[in-house]
Amino acid sequence: MLAGQKTISTGRCVLLVVLILALAAIDGRADTEILNIRHWTAPDHTRVVLDADSVPDFHFKQEDNTLVLNLKKSHLNQSIPQQMTLNKPGITAVVFQQLNENQLQIEFHLGTHKNIDVFKLKKFQDKPDRIVVDIFLEEPAPEAAPTPKISEAQKKRKVIVIDPGHGGEDPGAIGKRGTYEKDIVLQISREIRKEINGIPGFQAVLTRDGDYYVSFNKRLQKARNVNASLFLSIHADAARSRIAKGSSVYCLSTGAASSEAARLLANNENLSDILGGVPENEFNNESNIILVDMFQTNTINLSKLYAEVLIRHLENVNCMKYKIVQEAPFRVLKLPNIPAVLIETAYLSNPGEENFLKKKDFQKKIARAIALSVNDYFSATIQEDQKDEAPTAIYTVRKGDTLFLIASRFKTDVKTVADLNNMAVGEKLMVGQKIIVPSDEKERRVLEKEKPSLSPKRKFPPPSYTVKKSDTLFLIARRFNTSVRDLMELNNMNRNDKLFIGRKIAIPADDYQRAAESGADQNPPARKNKKTPNITSSKKEKRSRSSQKNIRRPSPRCSKPIK
Repeated sequence: MLAGQKTISTGRCVLLVVLILALAAIDGRADTEILNIRHWTAPDHTRVVLDADSVPDFHFKQEDNTLVLNLKKSHLNQSIPQQMTLNKPGITAVVFQQLNENQLQIEFHLGTHKNIDVFKLKKFQDKPDRIVVDIFLEEPAPEAAPTPKISEAQKKRKVIVIDPGHGGEDPGAIGKRGTYEKDIVLQISREIRKEINGIPGFQAVLTRDGDYYVSFNKRLQKARNVNASLFLSIHADAARSRIAKGSSVYCLSTGAASSEAARLLANNENLSDILGGVPENEFNNESNIILVDMFQTNTINLSKLYAEVLIRHLENVNCMKYKIVQEAPFRVLKLPNIPAVLIETAYLSNPGEENFLKKKDFQKKIARAIALSVNDYFSATIQEDQKDEAPTAIYTVRKGDTLFLIASRFKTDVKTVADLNNMAVGEKLMVGQKIIVPSDEKERRVLEKEKPSLSPKRKFPPPSYTVKKSDTLFLIARRFNTSVRDLMELNNMNRNDKLFIGRKIAIPADDYQRAAESGADQNPPARKNKKTPNITSSKKEKRSRSSQKNIRRPSPRCSKPIK
């Protein structure tokens, strides 16, 4: 028994010695390797990035024009030269020196600069642990001179901010042939700028004009600084399926996303600050925490209004993944007072669309469509302010009318029509409703002639839909491109009300018209109590399923080819 205990004790001692030696060996080696060094210049700073294979342990000090980093238990990868000449704004060279087996010293020889920021970035997705050195410049580089102050003459122009997504360390989507989203969207954004600047009364401004990353906060701040009238964030989509294709338009949602695909896209796009290397302290900046109630419903409605115009123009260039605007909580669209949309131009993950996105001709077509949509949206807003007592007339809403179409007809803007009638921009119109519109004497005479066709005493009920088997408010709302809330308000219903077959449901006039144009089965003639003895229950179910095929659902495939 005693001999057995001695054997166990001896075994434990041997195991303990092995563990101590292993730990000593680990502790004795340089366990952090500097794998690579990268650098690029933005308008206001130059960034140097050191990639490491583990979390680096370092401290730094600055003396005059030299920044010294001392890294513990670290060594340099053999592929990196001992000295690198950069000659970039704010920095001239980087020198590496292995002081001893476990200590690496890195010297940054600086030029004229304002201040320096040194911080670590944690490993994230395919990005390794990193040390980042930002050298902020005394004077901005020529490309990014401070945004010029807008003169009195320029104040009459509509300033459109174009935001090329991603940039710098954040490449965005990557095509099968190695095409980077950050490069494609910058090329398209420059074309959009050229097209918009060619329209009298408009001025386009880019949030970035090179391969560097701009944080969400700075993108949004730039839009505020130039008093932007519209913010357009340009992107290229990607999906696991290589057959997914088409353009799509998104606006901000302060609640849930309009679809699971929209939610996933927003989640992915919202990671850009992390991928782009934005310091953690900027994430905690109060300007990044914008409460939901700060977002004016009016601004979001204006965004949706522009999105509808944009979709009509994009359809002439590419097939649409979604025929209506999608909604999701995109951080880059959080502008309380500026209409903003995010545009997915096409799919980089689709080999065919990747090829088109690289072609200048297609980039120009996309840019021209976006510029035309901007011009249409602001059609008659670039003019001198109207006098307080501008002439007006009464207009009777017709089938298919929307505030945008009415405003275009009377050469004004949506906000003016809404203000004249104390309406919200997104408020629904009813057929037969009378509204005030700006109008000259000639237009008033035309409207007067139209009056007899619509008796003022006659009430015009909204279009209706007859409830069929298996219908729900959600399915009816989707069929007519409207919302459950609008249906409930229009029909004085609540969510607990049951739908009965044969009930008449009122539909908003403009939504009804759009559904008619898309070919939705709105109100088929009912059969007059005729028995159908040959139709079995299984056949009825097939008919029910067949009728539901008419309900518009977003599909990753587009039937219309790119021209």
